[in-house]
Amino acid sequence: MPHNDVTSWVRYAKNDIDVAIREMDNGNNPRLRPYEIILHHCHQCVEKMLKAYILNSGEIISPIHVLNTLRRTCAKYDKDFDSKRVKDYCAYLDVFWNIKYPDFTVSVDASHAKRGINSAKRMYDFISERLELGKAFFKLC
Repeated sequence: MPHNDVTSWVRYAKNDIDVAIREMDNGNNPRLRPYEIILHHCHQCVEKMLKAYILNSGEIISPIHVLNTLRRTCAKYDKDFDSKRVKDYCAYLDVFWNIKYPDFTVSVDASHAKRGINSAKRMYDFISERLELGKAFFKLC
């Protein structure tokens, strides 16, 4: 994926949230759902959307995975990235940045995954609007 192509970042972010939703809804026994993988994809979706916004603003992205650091960079161009809601979504998902590794020590369940998906959907729509792509999931309150 070209590192300077906003469209590619958005497409990959959409793939991440789509995978998270599909895994959550796949009908398996809830005890067998891969909540860690769902949350990993939620984090990845938001990370890629923030990076797409940074690229669209004319900056070069760095290999940072901390959503609140990326969010603060976006806030230089749009103060709405400093809203409590956006900060809360990023802070919640930041907890799961390293959930893909077996030494992650926090236990997660369906409620974590549902909140992660909601946060990722809302951030995807929030940033999509700023990139003039419209909303894919639902109207923000």
